[in-house]
Amino acid sequence: MESGHSSQNVRTVTVLLVLLAAALTASWALPDKAMEGHECFVSVTARQMLASGDWIVPEFNGQMRLQKTPLNYWMVASISKLTGKIDELTTRLPSMLLAIASVAAILYFVNQWSGFTAAVIAALVWATSLGFFRYSHSGRPEMSLACFTAIAMLSFYSGVTEQNRKRQIRFMLIFWIAFSLAMLAKGPAPLPLVVVPLLAWIIAFRKFKTIPKMLPVIGSIIFLVVSLAWPIAVLMQLSQGADADSAGHFWQQESIARFMGQNDSGDKPLYYYLPVMFQFMAPWVAFVPMALFAPFYKVWQDKRKVLWYLWIWFVGDIVIMSISGGKRMHYIFPAMPAMAVMIGILLEDMIFLRKAYDARFVRNLVYFHGGIFAAGAIAAVVYVAINNPVLLNQTIAIAAVAIISITLAAVLLIKNKKAAGFATIIAGYCVLMMTGYSFFAVPQSKLRYSKQFAQTVAAAVPTGAD
Repeated sequence: MESGHSSQNVRTVTVLLVLLAAALTASWALPDKAMEGHECFVSVTARQMLASGDWIVPEFNGQMRLQKTPLNYWMVASISKLTGKIDELTTRLPSMLLAIASVAAILYFVNQWSGFTAAVIAALVWATSLGFFRYSHSGRPEMSLACFTAIAMLSFYSGVTEQNRKRQIRFMLIFWIAFSLAMLAKGPAPLPLVVVPLLAWIIAFRKFKTIPKMLPVIGSIIFLVVSLAWPIAVLMQLSQGADADSAGHFWQQESIARFMGQNDSGDKPLYYYLPVMFQFMAPWVAFVPMALFAPFYKVWQDKRKVLWYLWIWFVGDIVIMSISGGKRMHYIFPAMPAMAVMIGILLEDMIFLRKAYDARFVRNLVYFHGGIFAAGAIAAVVYVAINNPVLLNQTIAIAAVAIISITLAAVLLIKNKKAAGFATIIAGYCVLMMTGYSFFAVPQSKLRYSKQFAQTVAAAVPTGAD
């Protein structure tokens, strides 16, 4: 009995530590970086909502702002009513909170499919990925979309694999609600991001019998009510005038025209997202190709089912976004939680189980990573010393953290202290991201936007004007 209580206590403490790590990476120096243009759209629109009292038709500097769905405006405005102001912190706070929520969702759902250890590792991989850090620190709606898309996809798989009908209904209700909120966060992006991989999975594995389990009638009603309530309210408020026609034009531009590449991002090659997905998953990039090949190997046995689902989610989103004529790097960000979970399953085997990967492979992988990190750290110091010596001290500090943490982790893993070794890797990645953000990203953002402003003014004001 005491052993059971002790085990539960360990799990509780572990969950709290994972959420603490996620909160740390998601909130580190949150208000310090200068706001970029799209964040200003969110903050100014939310401010005008509060000033006008009109929460139906968003406005930006007196012009209707209907290109984006309103969830982020509403969240920022609601938080600002409590704080009394709209600034960098309040603009980014919804993204930070939803980033932590996405980590909690991975912990909860992956624990049901693959066990507690895989869930913890997957959650930490996600919380220490570059994409997570980047968009948890942005007021743009990308993290909102990624969080609700992830909850929808995770709860769907729990629903179709659950044997208990009551729990199945609960998971499917979560799926439909999360899907609907994703539409409010950044519609209509969730339609291809959610529907395409789910249809592909159902067809590929002949899961047609799961369709009645999805609560298709009740779920569709929930989806339509939540996702259509706002555009209907907008059209009713604007009535039948020119503004109503403008609303329809905006929505057409933000869906069909953007997908077809008729907006300003239609010049990207078909392979545009291949390097982007590696960038978002840094520093776990070495595991991305391994995860993409994993479902094809029988050695994964019963885990192949969940790996295939995650694979179709990830690859399906990459493919549909690659087919789209309009491409921007953040369009594939909602697929990244699937890759984080796949990497978590692989790492559990490498570190703890050793069924798919033997000790020799893991040892060589540790040596390879250690060498790459050490070489990269030294190269970074040399590069900065030559090209930007002002940042040399900061670069040396970060390089030292990288070398020390990876060396310590390698020693612990080789000595079979698995949990301590992995914890050291996570701690090292957290410190690297946070110090790198404070030393480089924050100062550079202020310089960059000041330079852009100066260039804009110089272009607008004739030479020699008073």
